Amino acid sequence: MNLTNFSDLRDLLKKYGVWAKKRLGQNFLVDAEVLAQIIAAAEIELGETIVEIGPGPGVLTQALLRAGAKVEAVELDTDILPVLKEAARAYKGFLTIYNTHVLSFNPPEGNYKLVANIPYYLTSPILRKFLNEVSNRPTRVVLLVQKEVAEKICEPAGRDSHLSLMVKAYGAPKIVALVKAESFYPVPKVDSAILQIDLFSQPLFSLPPKIFEEMLFAGFAEPRKKLGNVLSRKFSMPATEIRTILEKNGISPDLRAQNLSIPEWEKLAKVFLAKYL
Repeated sequence: MNLTNFSDLRDLLKKYGVWAKKRLGQNFLVDAEVLAQIIAAAEIELGETIVEIGPGPGVLTQALLRAGAKVEAVELDTDILPVLKEAARAYKGFLTIYNTHVLSFNPPEGNYKLVANIPYYLTSPILRKFLNEVSNRPTRVVLLVQKEVAEKICEPAGRDSHLSLMVKAYGAPKIVALVKAESFYPVPKVDSAILQIDLFSQPLFSLPPKIFEEMLFAGFAEPRKKLGNVLSRKFSMPATEIRTILEKNGISPDLRAQNLSIPEWEKLAKVFLAKYL
C-alpha cells in the first residue's frame, strides 16, 4: 500500500475506525516527494537505528524500513497502533513500538538518528530532551517542524533566540526544504519545513547542560530589553554592578540577548550561576 496516496491512507484508517486526533497534533504526511526528501536527508545506512516520534499510521515508518533502518517508534496513541503494525507488517523484526509519551522515552544505546514528523506543539520539549537532557544524543536529527520555528532556529548570528542558541550549542542546523500545508491530511493552518541538525561530538560549552540553559533562560527573559537591565532584574543586583561584571567579561550591557555568542553565554553562566557548578 502507498500511504502517501490519500485513498490508501483513508481506507487503512477506516478499516480500524481511527482518524487524526487534533489534541495529539496528528497531521499525516501524504506527499511522496516530501517523504523522499526526509529519507534523503537522513542518509540511512543499512541496519542503523532510527528513533521515530509519533509515527501515526506509519507513512514515514514504511519509508524508513524500506531504506534499511531498524526503527524504534514512540507512539502515544494506542488507538492507531493496529494501523501502524499493519503498515509495517512486511518488516517484522525491524520495528519496535513504544506506546508511551516521547518525554518518558529513553533513547537506545549506541548510535542512532532521530527522524520524525513530530507534533508541532512538542517541538521545543523534544529538542530539549534529545539535545540537552539525554546522555546519549542522536548523531543527526531530521524533523518536520513548523516553518517559522525552523527559520527561527536557523537565524544567523546576531539574531539568535533562546531556542536557536540551544540547538546551535549542540549541532549545525539547516532547512532542507519548505513544505506546504497541503502535504498533510488533515491540512494544518501553517506551512512546515524539514529541519536537519548534525550534532557535534561534544557541545560547544563545557558546563553542565542545565546550567547553560538556565543562563539562556535568564538572558532571554526580556529579549527586547538591554542585557544589563534584564540581568539586573533577574538576579536582583544593582545595574551598576551588572554593568561592571559584563564589561569585565568583554560584553556590552547595552546589547540584547540575541547578540551574544555561545562562548559569551558560557562565560556569563560561570559568573552568575557559579554557585550551582
